[in-house]
Amino acid sequence: MKLLNTMLLAGTALVFAGAAQAQESYRIGGGPAGGGWHPAVSAGAQLLNSELDGKYKFNYSPSNGSVDNVRRVSLGKFDTAWGHIGQVYQAWNGEGLFKEDGANNDFRVIANVRQQAQIIAVLADSPIKSYSDMKGKIVNLLNKGSGSNVNCNNIMKGAGIADSIDARNLGFSDAARALGDRQIDVFCSAGTPFVIPALTQLSITKPVRYITLTKEEQAEVIKLNPFYAPITIPIQPDVQGMDAPAESIAYDVFWLAHKDVSDEAVYDMLKVAAAPANLEKLVATAAYWKTLSGDFSNLEPIGIPVHPAAAKYWGERGVDVPTKVVQGY
Repeated sequence: MKLLNTMLLAGTALVFAGAAQAQESYRIGGGPAGGGWHPAVSAGAQLLNSELDGKYKFNYSPSNGSVDNVRRVSLGKFDTAWGHIGQVYQAWNGEGLFKEDGANNDFRVIANVRQQAQIIAVLADSPIKSYSDMKGKIVNLLNKGSGSNVNCNNIMKGAGIADSIDARNLGFSDAARALGDRQIDVFCSAGTPFVIPALTQLSITKPVRYITLTKEEQAEVIKLNPFYAPITIPIQPDVQGMDAPAESIAYDVFWLAHKDVSDEAVYDMLKVAAAPANLEKLVATAAYWKTLSGDFSNLEPIGIPVHPAAAKYWGERGVDVPTKVVQGY
């Protein structure tokens, strides 16, 4: 009897050990310091771990931004992350910065995070008033590997000045400091959607203003990059020195998941992060979450698919997810 009890206890221990080991672990990619993604995605990972403790473990990892995130999700080095629609499209088709990688269809879109706009700013007392005035000037295009860097390059090419500027590749925080110290003349970055923390902070002591595209320049940028849309950035009260709206380009930021993330985990992530009460908590920490939605309309023209578990979740929330973009692996 003693031997039987010992065997039963040992068996029970193995069952519990197996249950503990069954916890799924996923790596979430974030963004670079000084940008909006780093605090936002970090807060999201904390919420998921708090609400889904014991079922999943989400490990947050900083990254260089959209290009880095999309590439790592495509390759399975990140299980989930955010990415700009431009990089999502290129990775799916093996184009642009992803040409050497080749087309990769091992990921799906699970949510629309928000629409961003590209910000091009100078100190308020700068003589630079237009894109053509940037010729011969030091223009920071942000760190390579970020979606902002891609968008900065695209907007400079569309404006016809890419070969006429002295380009730099400093990160968000370093670029803001360099602008304030007049080591660079122009700051370019993605907005969240119309500001970036490092630049807004700089403007308190050294006012800045945004440079606007002409209608012709804006049309040319979009012609070369059909996943962009025109947008007018309104005056931002928190950005000291901004005294006029600015014409720019806008693009969607999507939440991605690799095929190794279970269907249940995709559904549970959205159920937690997109729940109205939880979104309020996230927005209080990082406003970037405010517009999280199941709006996948911009994916239809470019043929990028939505994860079936995500379509199930958003459908239950009353979203009419286009059937033609819902696709498994």
